[in-house]
Amino acid sequence: MQKNTRVRNVYRFMLMAMVIGLWLSGCSAATERMHPRFPDYRQTMGTMLVPVPEIGIVEKMPDGSRIYEEASSHEARRIAQQAIVKQLRNRRFRALPVDADSLPEDEMASIRSLFRSVNRSIQLHTIGPQVFPSQKAAFDYQLGPVTGILKTRLADGLVLAIGHQTGSDRPARNWISIAVVEPGGRIIWYGIHGDHERFDLKTAEGVNALVAAAMANFWEQGS
Repeated sequence: MQKNTRVRNVYRFMLMAMVIGLWLSGCSAATERMHPRFPDYRQTMGTMLVPVPEIGIVEKMPDGSRIYEEASSHEARRIAQQAIVKQLRNRRFRALPVDADSLPEDEMASIRSLFRSVNRSIQLHTIGPQVFPSQKAAFDYQLGPVTGILKTRLADGLVLAIGHQTGSDRPARNWISIAVVEPGGRIIWYGIHGDHERFDLKTAEGVNALVAAAMANFWEQGS
């Protein structure tokens, strides 16, 4: 039963990534969104909890079918988590990488599910193609309280990430989005970047560069 659930989740993730990829293709510059009070929220955070990101790499076959690259996806997730931790520590945060399995299972599953949905909404309605000016200006997206997760490691901020790449040998499309969440569950900062011509999520260099690009302005906006 657990294996079937995991397979279903993988296919849901792949479908979501393909839908987003249809209109996110060609993205070659970092885009960020933030809550109007982001600087205030960020100043209250000293310790960030960084679960393993959700990243899927798929290979598109000549017949149009897609094969999920499990080993490559797993390695990209591991490297991306390390890259996010490095970026946060460079910005003088205390960053704690954690395996999702070591956190409360039900709560973490709920947070991940909500983030997938919110991520789609953020991209669709604040970046495009169906931009809602009011949502872009206010940027008030919430996942519900995450205090339970944070208390397990005495942290005061949660960093979630999700990404995708189509093409395991020669990338045709890729992107990664990263969100910083305050204890009440509000996303206070969100960055996304994609550039398949320069970055390959099957390489450590590509993952590190894509994460760095997505988080490029995080420190400056909170200074």
